[in-house]
Amino acid sequence: MTLRRRLRVGLVQLSVATNRRTDNLRRAEALVHEAVDDGCELVVLPEAFATALNLPKSHEVAEPVPGPVTEWLAERASRHGVWIAAGLLERNGEQVHSSAVLIADDGSLVDVYRRTVVYDLEAHFLTGEVGTRVVDTPLGRIGLVVGYDIQFPEVLRGLFADGVEIVVCPSILLRPFAEPVRQMLLARAAENCAYVLFAGATGENTLAGLTYMGRTAVVRSPMAIGAYSRDFRRQEPVLAEADREECVVSADLDLHELRRMQAAAPFPADFRRSPLGQALIAASARPGALPLGDPR
Repeated sequence: MTLRRRLRVGLVQLSVATNRRTDNLRRAEALVHEAVDDGCELVVLPEAFATALNLPKSHEVAEPVPGPVTEWLAERASRHGVWIAAGLLERNGEQVHSSAVLIADDGSLVDVYRRTVVYDLEAHFLTGEVGTRVVDTPLGRIGLVVGYDIQFPEVLRGLFADGVEIVVCPSILLRPFAEPVRQMLLARAAENCAYVLFAGATGENTLAGLTYMGRTAVVRSPMAIGAYSRDFRRQEPVLAEADREECVVSADLDLHELRRMQAAAPFPADFRRSPLGQALIAASARPGALPLGDPR
């Protein structure tokens, strides 16, 4: 597989309305089209973008994977020739997960990830599941997490150990947490030496009196490496971000520079070698992950 040097990404900040699935899909389609017109090759939609979380009706609105929502995503991916990542409520027997899927540009389902951490109220309706993995794609090495996971660094450490380049996080988090979450995004990018694509839902759940934070962002490590040296330097960590408007946030990722920095930085290898790193990697691994110590 030829390694990509650069990648343009588009993150859809969608106003996700409860009990308005048809309207959510209609507006999502228009924003996906906008991202494609802007030259984006990977498009990311928020967590539960078609239905909102709608916890009391979660089992009713959730779908199997594959299912109607993934078919909808696959049709758009293949039609536009782009990769799409998105969050949805997944029904798995009697359990419901807040999941993320990765769809290739030919419409095939490449990966499914189920959110690890659920908060106390959600635990009455949603089930968390342990396990992350990095997927090798023509776009780069991608790892999925979802929403609330971004606030827990431990969730991402298996991805870090496996040499993740692009962490994709569909999200539907609440407005009061906007500033803390932004700081956590910066930390996750720095500590994992990777790009973080955070696609946040905006809008309101009027039934529950909740307002979603939006604040979609593309961030990277604040540390880079010189073009013709192995000297580290500072770089601007925020490539693009939005407030609460419905929009597309796009940015160009320099994967060649990221790989040079990952190769020069000592902490990925140090972490994989440490007893704590070994324990966290073993706890978070799931089928399809690369063998320990083989980030390429």
